Order: sequence, then C-alpha cells, then structure tokens
Amino acid sequence: MRNRPTQVNQNQSSSNKATQPNSTSQHGLLLLHIPPESLTHITCNLDPKSLLALGTVNARLSNHIKDDHTWHRAFVYQLLGIGPETDLHDASRWDLLLRRSHLGSWKQEFICYYALRRRWEKSRNTTTAHIPLHSPVSSMHLMPAHGIISSSLHYGVVSRSLPLTGRILRGYLDAAGSGTGLGIGNPNVEFSPNVSACALGSDGGTAKIAWGFRSGGIVFTSAAKAMDAASRSAAKFSRCVVNDQHHGIVWDVVWDNANAVTAGSDGRVKIWNSKNAQCIWLSEGRADDCLKVASALSKGIVVAAMSNGEIVVWSGLAADGASEATSTSVLTIPPPQGDANHEAFSLFIDVCQSSPVLLVAYRDNPLFYRYDVDLPAGTFECFKYGDPALGAITSIAPFFTSQPNESSIVVTGTQLGCVGIYDWAARDTPHTLPTYKFEAYEDAASVTALARNAVTLVTGSAWGTTKVWDALTLEHLRTFPSPMPRKRVVVPEADDPAVRQILLGPEKEVLFVAVGDRVMAWRAGPVPKGGFRTRGAVAKTKERSGTSKYHQQLEMHQAIAESRHLIKEENAHVQKAYGRAREQRAQLETLGLDEVEAVDYILMLSRDEAMERQRNVIEEGVFEGDFDEDEARVHSTVRSTSSSPESSAPFSPPLRATRTAGVRIPGKARPNARTPSNSNVKVQVSPPLRAESREASFKSSPPPLQETSPPADQFPPMSSSVSSRGSNKSTRGSPPKFAWSTPLARSPAASPRTSVASDGRISRSISSSFDDDMRLAIELSLAEAESLKSAR
Repeated sequence: MRNRPTQVNQNQSSSNKATQPNSTSQHGLLLLHIPPESLTHITCNLDPKSLLALGTVNARLSNHIKDDHTWHRAFVYQLLGIGPETDLHDASRWDLLLRRSHLGSWKQEFICYYALRRRWEKSRNTTTAHIPLHSPVSSMHLMPAHGIISSSLHYGVVSRSLPLTGRILRGYLDAAGSGTGLGIGNPNVEFSPNVSACALGSDGGTAKIAWGFRSGGIVFTSAAKAMDAASRSAAKFSRCVVNDQHHGIVWDVVWDNANAVTAGSDGRVKIWNSKNAQCIWLSEGRADDCLKVASALSKGIVVAAMSNGEIVVWSGLAADGASEATSTSVLTIPPPQGDANHEAFSLFIDVCQSSPVLLVAYRDNPLFYRYDVDLPAGTFECFKYGDPALGAITSIAPFFTSQPNESSIVVTGTQLGCVGIYDWAARDTPHTLPTYKFEAYEDAASVTALARNAVTLVTGSAWGTTKVWDALTLEHLRTFPSPMPRKRVVVPEADDPAVRQILLGPEKEVLFVAVGDRVMAWRAGPVPKGGFRTRGAVAKTKERSGTSKYHQQLEMHQAIAESRHLIKEENAHVQKAYGRAREQRAQLETLGLDEVEAVDYILMLSRDEAMERQRNVIEEGVFEGDFDEDEARVHSTVRSTSSSPESSAPFSPPLRATRTAGVRIPGKARPNARTPSNSNVKVQVSPPLRAESREASFKSSPPPLQETSPPADQFPPMSSSVSSRGSNKSTRGSPPKFAWSTPLARSPAASPRTSVASDGRISRSISSSFDDDMRLAIELSLAEAESLKSAR
C-alpha cells in the first residue's frame, strides 16, 4: 500500500532526510483512510460534545459529523442499545419507547435529549413545597407560566398558586358562588359542602372548573386571567336547573373541549354546555351506578363503566354533543369472566385508531383489558395485558400516538412496587406480558402515580417518594423524598401520604407532585460545562434560588417545632421509664431484697403456685382402674414379700423401686374394662370433692404378723378399730370409702420392719423422701388418665 512503511538502508535514509517530514505526516493520517462504516462504529460511542469537537479536526471528519446518519446511529446505540452493524428495519420494536421532539434532525434530537437528561441527573436545584389547601389535594391542572390550580373535594374549593416560588394567590374558587376569587382564602367562609366530583381544565389563561354534587347538581366556574396576581377579576358562576340534574350522586366529571360529560348513580350519562350549564344530551337510565366516563366527541363516542363491570358505548353523537336519541347506537360489553371485583378505576379511549379502542382497568386486578369495538357491526374483541407476578395494578397511564415511526404504549404501576411497559399493538394469548418491567421501589410500596414525556418517566409511591427514570434506557436518575414531614405540629397531618398526581411541564424540565395537602415543584437547572466548582472556588454570578424566603422560614419554624415536640416526647418517655425503675427499686428495698434475690423469690412463688395447682388436681380423686394391671401384679408381689417372716431387712428401697415401676408409661395400652378388684391395692375415691385431711388412716388392717412391736418413738400409734369387714365389702364390689378421711391410727399388728401393710397402703412412718416419690407417682398417673380420657 502507499502509506505502508518500508524498510530502507542507511544510505537511502540519509539521502532522503528532506522527504521525512512528508512521510511522517502521511503516517499520522491513517484515520482518514478508515472506511466510513468503521468510522461510524467508532463515533457511535461518543457523546454530542465529543462529536462536535471531532468535527473541528479536518474536512473529512467534519463531513462525517455533518451527516445526520452519524447522529442517528449514535443516538440509537447509546440510548436504545442497537449496534451500528444492525439494520434498523430488522430490529424488533426498537422504536417502542422513542418519542421524538420533532426538531427536524437527529443531531438536534440527540443534543436536546443529552442536555435534558444531564440536567435531570446532575442539577443541584432544590425542591419547593407549599400548602395550597387545608385538606388533601384531589387533583391538579397546569396553567401557563407554571401556575397550578389545585382542587379539594373536602372543602369544595380550588386554589391558585405558583409552585416554583411557593406563592399562593389570595381567594378560592368554590362551587357555591360565594368564592369568586376575590376573597382572602379563608376556608371557614369560602367552601362548598357535598361536592362529590371535580374536573379542572383551562383555555389559555382562563381556568375552567366543573363541579358535581351529591344531590345531583352540576355547577361550572370560569375565571379569566386566573394566574394574574396584579389584576383580580371575579369568576363567572353558573348552575344547572333542577330538571337537568342527576337523580343521585355525581360520580365522575370530565372535560371534552368546551363541553363536560358527567356520570351519576342514576345510571345516566349527560353532556353539558359549560357556558349556560344546560344539558344537551342524556342517556337512558340504568339500574346500576355509572362510576367512570370517557368521551371523544370528535369521534362521536361516549363510554361509561357501570358498577356491575359492564362497559356501555354510545356512538353517533355530534361533535358538540347535541344529538337526537334516535340517531345514537348503544353497545354493551359484559364484564370479564372470573374476576370478583368489577369496579373500574381507569377508562380511556384511543382515538388514534381508525375504529374506537377502549382501555379498561379494574381494581385489585393484575390485568387490564383492550376492547376493539366495531360500531357498524355492533361487535367487539377483547385482549388481555398484564403479569400476575407483578401484583395488582394500582395506577395506569396510556400514551397513544398517531405519529409515524412511534408506537403507543401503556405504563402500569403495581401493588408490589413494580412498573410494566406494554406494547399497545401486541395481541398475545392468553394475555400479553410487559415488554419492559423493573422494580421501582425496593420496599414494595405501591406505585400510585405515573407521568412520562420524551425524556423522563416519573413514578410516585404510596409512601410519598418520587423517582425519575430515563424514558429510553429506564435508568434511575433522581429520587425526591416525600415533602410531608414525618410528624407535623404546626400544620395538621393529611389523611393519606401517597403521591396523588404528577405533572410534567411542556419544556420537559419542570416537575410538580401532589402529596397529601402539599405540592412539590422542581426545575432541572443548567449544569456548568466544566462541572460544578469545588467548595473553595468563588462563583462569579449567584444563581437565584427557586425557593422563596418566606417558605424557607416556614419550613425552618416547622422543623424547630417538630424537633422540640420529639425531644419533649423522648424526655417524657425516659422519665416514665426511670420512674418505673425507681418504684421497683423502692419495693425491693422495702422487702430487703436485691435484684437477684427478687428473681429467686419470684421463682419460689411460681413453684409454690404450681405445687398448689397439682395438689388441687390430686384432691379431685384417684379412681379404680387408673393404674395398669402390671402395677397390681407388682403390688401383690410387694404384699407377699412384706408379709413373709424372712423380710427382716428394711423395706424402704424395694418399696421405692416398686412404686416407680407401678407408674403408667406414656403410650402404653391400658385395659378398657374396669372391674372392681378383690384387693385394696388401688384406692377408689368418691366423685364429690371433699376437703383433704392432713393425716390418713387405712381402711382395713392386715392379719397379725408374728413380729415384735416397733418402738413408740419410731412409729406413731395406729387405730385398730377398722376390722376385716371392710375388706369383705370390697370383695363384694362395693366401693371403699375415702382413704384419707379419718385420722391415722396405729394397728396393733403392724410389723416393726415394714412400713406398708399387705394391702399396699401407706403408713405414716414412711420418710419424707418416699412421700414425695409417692405424690409424684400419683400425679403422673392422674395426668395420664386425664390425657387418655380427653383423647377418647
């Protein structure tokens, strides 16, 4: 090749020293001979600033940068992820999220998008929050010059404010006619009760308000130059006549150019002329309430959602709404099958299609529905969209377009804090899944509000947090915390801290968010070319802050009051805790105990209570058959052993082992039949509860044993008044008397070496340790008997 370096000898190099500068200059221009496709692949990675700088190098690079195809490829590669080697016609739905600003060329489009995104991401402007109403904001509407009108259904008033400066204009616009904008904004005087619906609109600088009442009345308020604080003029007020109003509550009101459409609990839909508050068309009444209404009078269509889930479509209306009832046709769409809740909370009409297309979203439903309506044939076709894994849909925002090379999309927010973006043209079965989905809130807060333009996608959560995302790449740009303080003292707390509505300015750099009774505003300010200065640098010009001094002072006073209140509550809690601790120490000192001794004392009381409960259980009685047959055999062995003359050794250890063996083992089978025994090994107690005596006597005494009497100081005397007659009664099947009901007396035939008679009865001479073992055996037997009884 011509520009490839060749090897030359030393003589040729020395003789051609004069030509070396030309060769070196040629070696440095290798970039000029790269093919245009490869050069485009390189420039796709450059931002607009770098592309403009590259165009100033030489003529060839300048011509390459001037080509709009270079900017187009850089735009789609950096923002849509489409490589330069990919054919745009073969790329699947690459323009789904694209919304052009229609500036003429891709160069201007890329530069504008890059500058706006940089502002949204790196601007250091602060937010401004103000309180336009003394109740939660129901809806907002953007007026010229960044003005906002905010409505409140609680008081039935509309306020006017400038959110970027925090200024609130004096006077309310109400639905009663008393508040015409000339008042001072006193909610105790300027208010309208029983307001159920409100629709805000504007025509230039004129604010239009349509009110719906619980009594069925409709009122219109119009205020010219609503945001002009210098010259205040009274607003116009008009009310409908009694014969035209709804027979029940007005649930929904919407604006359609100069007309208004209302829906009421009487099942009727009415179209109104806002100038004279006259009803120009009404539908036939239905049994169910009409909850939502949407209109496209330019297409002659009005759609209503009923409380039973049906969707009713009226067609054939005139553009001004005036039409005869005979010229309109009605189509009723049944509710979707399998859904328990049929309450529709969103209803839209896609007027960009040749035939009307409806979008309906039901409450507590993870799916939303598309209805393609064929009005001449009177038929419809239903398509489902959604992903049940994302949760129920809580907010939905459609973005329909009729521009070429742009697609209509639907953005949804779910109950689990996720966002899904759907292709409105896709029609999959059984339902269309989202093309893009991501988790907007990691704390699973519901997405309650959505807004989108060509640059940003803004989401609002149920906790008042607002997040900004890139509209094309879906990257997170900025987060705005809730403007509502955690605990307010000066201003009463609003009912719901969720984001109610989000508005974006037409210049794509202004944001308005309604949270509770507050409206937060923010503007994406310019970013210096060299970045922000360090702390030590001195700025030449001081940019004016968007927050007013009065608002800053108000926030400062509220923060101080909140801090004092929190400190006061914390001190009260600490004093209360210390007071309880002091009382406990004082009680311990009166008892003469420390903390360790007090814990031991409490454990001792608990143990005594447990023993008392166990003693009460024992007092209920032990019945015959509560012990196993094995125990009877063991006791008979013990009886025979104790009655023999060879039992000269003390009997206490064998007796203790015998009693332990006679205890029922959990899970061991027991006989169902309970027959009276001919021996007195087992004790039977009568069902009535009797007071237990502290000493016990035995029912019968055994035959005399040929042994010497024990010393008087070793065994107490036992009574011999009980004869073997009781034993005969026991053999006949009669239940013996309560064994511990008589005092313990010594039997004359008692052996000095045996503490248990032949019938297995306990004498008073058993040691205290044996008494404890016996009591434990009886308690375990009773517990086992109760468990078996309850199991049966």
